[in-house]
Amino acid sequence: MKKILLASTALVAFAGAAAANDNIALSGSAELGVVGGGGDIDREPQFMQSIDVRFSLSAETDGGLVFGGTIDLDDVSDSSTQGLGDVTGYADFTVFVSGEFGTVTMGDTDGALDWAMQDPAAVGSPGSIADDETAHFGREDTYLDGDYDGQVLRYDYTYGDFGFAVSLEMDDANDAELDAADRDRYDPAWAVGAKWSPELGAGVLKLGIGYQESDNGSVTFGSDDTNIQVGFGEDASVWGLSAAYEMDNGFSIGAVYSDWDSDALKSGSHWAIGGGFSWDAFSIAANYGERDFDVRGSGDVETSGWGLAMGYDLGGGLSVLAGYGNSEASARGFADDDATSNGDIDWDSYSLGLSMSF
Repeated sequence: MKKILLASTALVAFAGAAAANDNIALSGSAELGVVGGGGDIDREPQFMQSIDVRFSLSAETDGGLVFGGTIDLDDVSDSSTQGLGDVTGYADFTVFVSGEFGTVTMGDTDGALDWAMQDPAAVGSPGSIADDETAHFGREDTYLDGDYDGQVLRYDYTYGDFGFAVSLEMDDANDAELDAADRDRYDPAWAVGAKWSPELGAGVLKLGIGYQESDNGSVTFGSDDTNIQVGFGEDASVWGLSAAYEMDNGFSIGAVYSDWDSDALKSGSHWAIGGGFSWDAFSIAANYGERDFDVRGSGDVETSGWGLAMGYDLGGGLSVLAGYGNSEASARGFADDDATSNGDIDWDSYSLGLSMSF
């Protein structure tokens, strides 16, 4: 009880300091509602609630250099001096330095390819309390980010409507792990990306292009509890193109294509489209995507998925959100003793509830 009291006292003291310090911004969000699903992976309806508090810190030197960082309260315990301190990686905090030269960011941040690409599942979307519209097998949003520990170093520079970025992610395995795996340390994964967002007619056109390479790559897609991982082996790479158009009248549309390659892949591709519309307080968006990975000398994995999100803004940071996602996957040609089982899977998820922003 004393430990809880001390922790609570420290949090209140820190929050009070944040409120009195212009260099520290405090924000938060919360959700409550009902989630569920069906199909081959049946999930009974359940209540759901979540809350998140974020601290954003920033300051400026006498010479105009801006520096700072962001962290979610629930990730403080995951922090570490090495990597992101948690076996799954992606603990949600970043540190940055910015100036006329551009911005350098380290931590749970997008690699240069992901930074440059548009995500059709997010185009015009109000979101949902369980991310149903994005957590399906047809969406791609990380590319080769996270192949090691998920700690990304990115430099980006923006000039007018044009932006450019490069990024690195290092192999965090220690010597004992390398000896146990009987391998050398992998070279850093790297990526480059560029984007252009000019005004065009009655809206804004957003174009993105990029390339990423890793000594040992894989990709995971789906939800936290229902996902598929495809290992690419050595010399993995991916390039991508994306485009989106956001109109002043509330319509928006986007598309993306990426091509994948590695020593273990005969071919690999992903494409997706999405669009949305908003008027007054109401918004709706839908997206669809497919991927196809032909593993050399093994088998073929094909997946697809679509999502739908609807929202109504009640004002003051409170919204009613509904989401739905459907996923299908097929594996063919794998040996009986292969870790990937042959067959088909079809499942869906849904959610309905309130989203709160503070």
